Amino acid sequence: MQENYATPLYTIGITAKLIKVCPATLRIWETKGLIKPARLGKNRFYSKYDIDRLEKIKDMIRKNRINIQGVKKILSTTACWEIKSCREKEKKACPVYIKHRRS
Repeated sequence: MQENYATPLYTIGITAKLIKVCPATLRIWETKGLIKPARLGKNRFYSKYDIDRLEKIKDMIRKNRINIQGVKKILSTTACWEIKSCREKEKKACPVYIKHRRS
């Protein structure tokens, strides 16, 4: 199950439609270092984890009016489960949480 969450399956076009932004926005966010999709040749592929992260980025920029540098700072200093408000049982199964705990 966790493998599916982290497996890059979605193209940039599908991802853009899912989070309701244009593909150019995703390219800009990648250039600015907010997201790093998997690559196969020139094509970008996003996982469900990436889509969750992109939703949070979009919310911070559009709803909270935080600029890209501010979002980058927040994401670099805050664990994803704090942003997503994960429940405890989800954290125990989360590959990001497990990796962070080992560091």
